[in-house]
Amino acid sequence: MFGLSSGIVSSSIEKDTQPEDSEDSDIEPESSVINIKRKRKIFTNANTNKKAKKIRGAQKLLCEAVERRSSNKNDILGPSITQAIEELDAILGIDPLGQIFVFATRLFLDKDKRELFIALKHKEVKIAWLMNEKNDQKEKENNLIK
Repeated sequence: MFGLSSGIVSSSIEKDTQPEDSEDSDIEPESSVINIKRKRKIFTNANTNKKAKKIRGAQKLLCEAVERRSSNKNDILGPSITQAIEELDAILGIDPLGQIFVFATRLFLDKDKRELFIALKHKEVKIAWLMNEKNDQKEKENNLIK
């Protein structure tokens, strides 16, 4: 078949462009145009549905990844400051307005120390560890002053 630029028009194009009252045409041009539009619409809708399914699949994968990350947040990031403060609040004898409590809140800014505090199982050990950390900090400050 020759292209339009060659000056030769294919027979199917000739049929579609013939006037309606032509006797050579079996199909009226209006109905063939409608059929083409219908086919185009069906094809477009089929492609749109496929794209929508692909997008939905991608969204589902993304949602699952976010959920997994959120559920494993403690595994990745370790315990939160809020968790450490809750553990500290649960220890009777530590005054929330006292020096050791305020010291502990600053200490919990360090991820490793916060993790260690949470890992300690006994309240007495937690208190002893906090006191030891406070004393170590005091010694470091005294050595800087000298």
